[in-house]
Amino acid sequence: MNDQLLYLSGAEIAALRPNPADLRLSLARAFRLHAQHRVQVRPKQTLAIAPGHFFQALCAASPEPPYAAAKWIGIAENSGRGLSNVNGLVILSDFNTGQPLAIMDGNSLTVLRTAAMSALAAEYLARPDSTSIGFVGCGQQALGHLEAMYHLFPGLAEAVCFDRNATSARRLAVIAREKGLQSSETTVADDALACDIVITTVPGTTTLTPFLDASLLRPGSFVSAVDLGRSWRVETFNVFDLCVVDDRAQAEDPENRSKLAYPGPFDSDLAMLASGVERGRSSDPSQRTLFLFPGFALADLAVASALFETAVRTGGGVGLQR
Repeated sequence: MNDQLLYLSGAEIAALRPNPADLRLSLARAFRLHAQHRVQVRPKQTLAIAPGHFFQALCAASPEPPYAAAKWIGIAENSGRGLSNVNGLVILSDFNTGQPLAIMDGNSLTVLRTAAMSALAAEYLARPDSTSIGFVGCGQQALGHLEAMYHLFPGLAEAVCFDRNATSARRLAVIAREKGLQSSETTVADDALACDIVITTVPGTTTLTPFLDASLLRPGSFVSAVDLGRSWRVETFNVFDLCVVDDRAQAEDPENRSKLAYPGPFDSDLAMLASGVERGRSSDPSQRTLFLFPGFALADLAVASALFETAVRTGGGVGLQR
């Protein structure tokens, strides 16, 4: 009997240098299995404490590769405490034996997972000749998305960065510049909407008023609303020709639907796209597309599985005694 657990901290996950293309392929495989009804996954569960203060649990299991995972997240307003507002851990188990295999930092994994989901959606929804990317919100999620989209779209040449914290916008612009992109910080959020790909990651607060107007998007653009659409004036969403969510069944669950600024209807989801049931964007170059998603346990499982296998293969992580 193996009584060892592998622990992967945020630093150790970063040291694995996960390849964005590999993570995207892991997600595509998982969602194809989901379309075949071969995985077990439940909608995200939320335990509300107060506005902006809640806990969430996500779980999923798959026979291929044979793992199951649970993620526990705590969300609270921690800016005054010098802590992250979102904190989580992931436990990975063997699908067949139920034996726990690994514990991972949920914050780092979530950044990788979320960016990989956006990139998988972009494969089907964004124009392959996209050359510019705009960010509204320039925190950790934006950094993860820059890496994922940079690997997916070799023609990317320009990045526009907006954040109410000028330091965050400047940092992201510098990183984009180091990748060879012509990048700029802006104090006008609408500047980012003029790009081919738009990523919004605006943190939720009780005082946030939607401020983005989808009618300002250029024809042919793709939006990934990582922030559940909270930064958008949803009355302008009628400009989108195609609206996609990570999982339609989860989006129709009343508890999860209430979190989305736009509750649907959605034309398709990632399982439908990855399995070929739906093809994504049409040949119309002016089509505007939206990916809006609350996060899905199956994606956490796919990324956790990939990280675990990489760590085992390379000797990464720290062994813990159960």
